[in-house]
Amino acid sequence: MFKVTKALKSAAMLVLASVSVTAFAGPGSDWVGNGGGIAEKNVLFAYERLEKYIEVCLTSDSCKLTPREREIIAKIAKSLPQEVRSRMLYFGSEKKTPGFFIIDDLVRVAKTGSTVSSPIYINSDLLYSKNAAGEFTAVSVAEAVAILIHEFGHHHGNYTHEELDLLGVRISMLVQMKTSVTPLLPWSNDVSAMVFTKDVYTAYPEVILNVGDDLIDISKAIADEAMCYRYSIPIPVLPIPDVDLLSKKPAGSVVYNLHWDKFNDSDTKIKVKLIGNISNTCVYKTNILLRSNDYKISIAFSATKIADKWKYDPGSLKVEQYRDPWYKVLRLPFQPLSWAEMGFAPQPRDN
Repeated sequence: MFKVTKALKSAAMLVLASVSVTAFAGPGSDWVGNGGGIAEKNVLFAYERLEKYIEVCLTSDSCKLTPREREIIAKIAKSLPQEVRSRMLYFGSEKKTPGFFIIDDLVRVAKTGSTVSSPIYINSDLLYSKNAAGEFTAVSVAEAVAILIHEFGHHHGNYTHEELDLLGVRISMLVQMKTSVTPLLPWSNDVSAMVFTKDVYTAYPEVILNVGDDLIDISKAIADEAMCYRYSIPIPVLPIPDVDLLSKKPAGSVVYNLHWDKFNDSDTKIKVKLIGNISNTCVYKTNILLRSNDYKISIAFSATKIADKWKYDPGSLKVEQYRDPWYKVLRLPFQPLSWAEMGFAPQPRDN
């Protein structure tokens, strides 16, 4: 823990790039020519959503906080709106500025001052590590949460690195437990989907696509597509869809069992689709919350390869809730596969 002097901060600003928290596609660190950037964006993503993760921890027994840890995290939570508004988050390199990230004779992944809204400096050198295949792996969102909790903790007292490390790990583990990550290919993180789920009936999932060095938040598209239906008239003939009646927005949803269903690619273009289950919390006139598990969700999008990196194609996203019942056994003659069979067609709505 230390206090950043004015002279040191001025010198650091020459080599540290300030990054806006609201722009996931903003510039990342260029410390090595390996496509670095996604780790910095994971840190930014965690920075912007840290208040939500802390709230989940404070309301969950799974976080297993001690009274002292609860006291620290409560202080962090209280000041977090002011901290995030200040946007004092910077990325730099110990290699480029020797000694800047050394604390207690150790090279640290981050450093900050001792007061609320003190700048937080992140050492990009330690945000990437090589895996067994020799490829660079970026720090995850859950790991970034642990780093940020540690640094924010220094703003509220003379806490040791060890106790702030432990506090960060507790919240990080909770985030990891409630997050499922589905990579397109097991050995690559170029394209993946991440779902963060709160354990309450009245919440929608946080769904993020990772494409190349970009994070695309599609949570709103999922929430907009989710729908409850009171009655359904089954039509066993393909490709005619069932008739769903009396639609109503759910109080919340859970998306789970995501898997990549279709994969069409070329040297410069990729078209992919995710399929999963969606469980909607439906509220009826009696105000009883009931889970509807009858529907699936499909998420389709495309990406283009630019300079050896996949870039998400804006406007290509297609999210649809649909049902694939067992009784669809008859097919009209000369009919192709229905959109529902391919996982693209939603059921009709009676709004």
